[in-house]
Amino acid sequence: FANSASETRTQTESAFAAAFVRQMGNIELLIRAVGAVVFFTLLLVTGNTMAIAVRERRKEIGVLKTLGFTSRQVMGLVVAESVLIALIGGALGVLGSQGILWFLTHAPGMKSLVATVGLSELRIPPLVAALGFANAVFLGFVAGFVPAYSAYRARITDMLRTV
Repeated sequence: FANSASETRTQTESAFAAAFVRQMGNIELLIRAVGAVVFFTLLLVTGNTMAIAVRERRKEIGVLKTLGFTSRQVMGLVVAESVLIALIGGALGVLGSQGILWFLTHAPGMKSLVATVGLSELRIPPLVAALGFANAVFLGFVAGFVPAYSAYRARITDMLRTV
């Protein structure tokens, strides 16, 4: 068809779809960048929440240290609280996303819509769910470490004086 007035280009459907996606740009880079920004924002929000929790409990931490808890034990309690909150959040996130996908693939009104779009086999692989859960736990540990370190360094007299 190279010499005709109406030239055509013959290709498979998968090659056409790949060319169409390439026209949109580097989607993988965009998704990774958005994921990194979301993770960093969650880190800041969680860290700020834990810092406020430690600041509001200064007297309690001072009393714990007065009763004989070592600074290391107090630091461990703060980090453990942060990790526990992250564990609960990670579990709710994984289970909630599984529930949403189940709803999308099994609800009577949604079944035909999902089948029309071609997402009838939509599911979260176990590895992705595990990585999401592990990210939540890591986020909880990192976010709780800085406030826990400030509780570790704090002197008993300073903590009991604050109101």
